[in-house]
Amino acid sequence: MPSPRKYLLAALDMDGTVLEHESSWVALHRAFGTVEEGERSLRLYSEGKIDYEEFMRRDIAAWPKDVTRKEVERILSGYVLRPEAQPTIDELKRRGYKTALVTSGIDILAEEVADRLGIDRWIANGLQFGEGGKVLPEGIGRVDPTRKDLAYLELLREMGIRSEQTIAVGDTIYDLRFLKSAGLGFMLAHTTRVPDPGIIHIEKLHDIFDHI
Repeated sequence: MPSPRKYLLAALDMDGTVLEHESSWVALHRAFGTVEEGERSLRLYSEGKIDYEEFMRRDIAAWPKDVTRKEVERILSGYVLRPEAQPTIDELKRRGYKTALVTSGIDILAEEVADRLGIDRWIANGLQFGEGGKVLPEGIGRVDPTRKDLAYLELLREMGIRSEQTIAVGDTIYDLRFLKSAGLGFMLAHTTRVPDPGIIHIEKLHDIFDHI
């Protein structure tokens, strides 16, 4: 009989990993003309002066008043998949892997991307909407960018899969704990290289198949 496969699930970051572009939060700031406000909040978060829930509150407060779900959906619909994203997911599924999307981006986009690619599970941060689809001031914090590993491990518990049975792929320093929590971690080297011997740097998503 063939030996059991070492890895059972592949988890991927969204923005910059399966998508070409930067953060979905940044995409909204660009559309609304509030990039400076977003960068200011990001600095405070990166310096540990505010937590991620406060960071989301400030992001949302910077947007124009009365922004609706339809407007957010319209802006985020401009996403672009990396050319190798669909073939990579298809090959993972052909080999029997479960797949997951783990992102600190916005759930509206994560659900759309997961559905389009055929990814089994996803977890992302959320927006809340009130009457007429108006965006409410409080976001739903599910995935802290610097502690994506916590959200990931909780997802794995729900799925009954051990972390050492998984691979993870990301593209920024924020993904490092997420990558190190998996059995095998890959960093797309187009933006970031980390001096960590436990992380495998790759140029394209499909390069993971050279290692699994």
